Formats: sequence, structure tokens, C-alpha cells
Amino acid sequence: MLAHDFIEIFSDKYNIFAFDSKKLDITNIKNIEEKIKEIQPDIVLNCAAYTKVDDAEDIWMKQNYNVNTLWVYDLAKITNKYNIDFITISTDYVFNWKNENWYNENDEQNPINQYWMAKYLWEKLALEENKNSLIIRTSWLYGWWKDYKNFVNTMLELWKKLDNLKVVNDQFGNPTNCKDLSIAIWKVIDSIWKYRWKIFHFSNNTDWNWITWYEFAKEIFKQSWIKVNIETCNSEEFPTKAKRPKHSKLLNNSDIILRDWREGLKDYLSNIL
Repeated sequence: MLAHDFIEIFSDKYNIFAFDSKKLDITNIKNIEEKIKEIQPDIVLNCAAYTKVDDAEDIWMKQNYNVNTLWVYDLAKITNKYNIDFITISTDYVFNWKNENWYNENDEQNPINQYWMAKYLWEKLALEENKNSLIIRTSWLYGWWKDYKNFVNTMLELWKKLDNLKVVNDQFGNPTNCKDLSIAIWKVIDSIWKYRWKIFHFSNNTDWNWITWYEFAKEIFKQSWIKVNIETCNSEEFPTKAKRPKHSKLLNNSDIILRDWREGLKDYLSNIL
């Protein structure tokens, strides 16, 4: 989602070489290095990730670590070898979810499932292996088009099938429109010389630096002019293999600020509805 939106917005500004899984196997380090030597980029932006959090606990654990740890480790080493700036996108899921306030960029991390651990190692190794690495954490990401799996698209599909919707109201975080995150990344790239080896928290602004999934769902239906019976519930009503954070509120302490979350949602819905 993020890669598509970034390319769409900035293809005229940058000479972008973009590769999907059919064009480039990111677990083949030899091919990656050959491609980087061929292109000789100024910056490598990593938007690839394994995101099936529950399957990462067992059947796809190896794939989780191959993509979310080893791939980034290898890419950091290669970009460092050729003195290339390396930007990689991480997640709010690297923190210990017990903090009920918010998380600053350098707060202590405490992963509690396999997906989190892979992402935690991703960040640690990226910063260790390339002096010009830059970490961008984000949360509740949605974007590009209606066929992609994200919370907004899921809600718009579920209301067609169910008379009553239940959405958890005890998990707190910030939604992020991929277009807004793309613009934030562009601002980082534009002044890369002053941002190297930093960690950023980028998500759309919310009134109290957080909302719940239930509040997010309500706003989706409100802006879509859809009448639906939606109720609150607790996380315990939807048990999952992997533990989910109840509090993953990212505090942005940088000078790059994303717009209000309702505006980001309005923009996205105007494109897909």
C-alpha cells in the first residue's frame, strides 16, 4: 500500500526503481546486491514486510524472520557497503503494550510475540549495520486502493454481510493514511543530511494522541454515509494466537507533522467510494 502511494505521488520528483515480489526475491541477497550495484541509488526505501501477525507464531514463523529480520539485516549491510542512505518502515508493535500513555521514539522495547521480535531485531540490526540507516515507525496503516487488506476496507466489506458489527474499544493507537506517510517520508528524504540515524514516529494526528478501533470504525461509516449497527466489545471477545497491544500510541517529537486523521480518512474514502 505504502509503496504504491509513494510511487504515485513522487514518480515525477524522483527517479524511482520499484520492485515487487515477482521482479525481485528479497530473500536472495546475491540478487539484491547485484541490483543495487546496477542502479547505484542515492537512497533505498524498504516498504517490504511480512504482516500476518498470527501466522508468524507458528506456520509462517520462518518467513516472518526471513522478511522482517534477515532481509533488513542484509539490506543494511549492502547499503552501508556502498555508502547508501537506508530508510526502513517499522511498526508500533515493537513496544511493551502495558504503557497506557504513549511511546517516545527511544522508549524501551519489549516484544511479546514472534512478529514483534522480528521487527525489534529489524530495527536493531538496521541501525547497527548502516551508519546512515533511518527508522520510521507507523501504525494502523491503510491506503492505495479498495482491494488491499486494511481496516477501512475490511469495515466497508463487513457491513454488507453482517447485521451487527462488534469492534474492540480497548485497543488504543493512531490511524495512518499511506499518502500522508509518503509525504512525511518525502520531507525526510528532502533533508536526509539532518535526519540520518534517527527514529521517527509518523501517524495521523488524533485529538488525544489516540483513538480506539471502535472510534475509527464509527468515523469510517459516518464519512461513508452508511447506517450500521455497531457495538463495542473487549479484546477478549476476539482471541488471537498472537497477543495484540492495548496501548501502542506513538508520540511524534519531530518537526514533521501529519494532518488530522479524519482528513486523511476523508481523502482515502473519496478515492475508493
